Amino acid sequence: MSIEDINKKAKSLIDETWKDNSKWHQNFDEAKSILEQVLHNHTDDELTLINYGTVLCDMGKHQEAAEYFKKAIDQGSNNKHAFYNLGVALMNCSTDENAMFYMKKAKSKQACTLTWEAYFDPMGH
Repeated sequence: MSIEDINKKAKSLIDETWKDNSKWHQNFDEAKSILEQVLHNHTDDELTLINYGTVLCDMGKHQEAAEYFKKAIDQGSNNKHAFYNLGVALMNCSTDENAMFYMKKAKSKQACTLTWEAYFDPMGH
């Protein structure tokens, strides 16, 4: 399975949880696991960094997630989801370090179809 196929599979697993939340734990755990396998051998793969960070963010591991988004951005990512999701992760950390900066910056970026937006409830923050 190619890296692109693994990222498609991870996105499909997460999309499925929005249709059937009873699969949340199983699908997030599986998505996390398959993305970890890619990162083990391809530590700098942009899509995998963003998707792994998004999975962590949606699992409530915001500080750890932020590191993956920052790494993708530091490597030159212009993916909208890297910036927006970093803003989400930072917003949910104890400090709001630059959260709005990244969310606003995301507006001028294009999203890749193999990545997705982290869940964010502005009223719940």
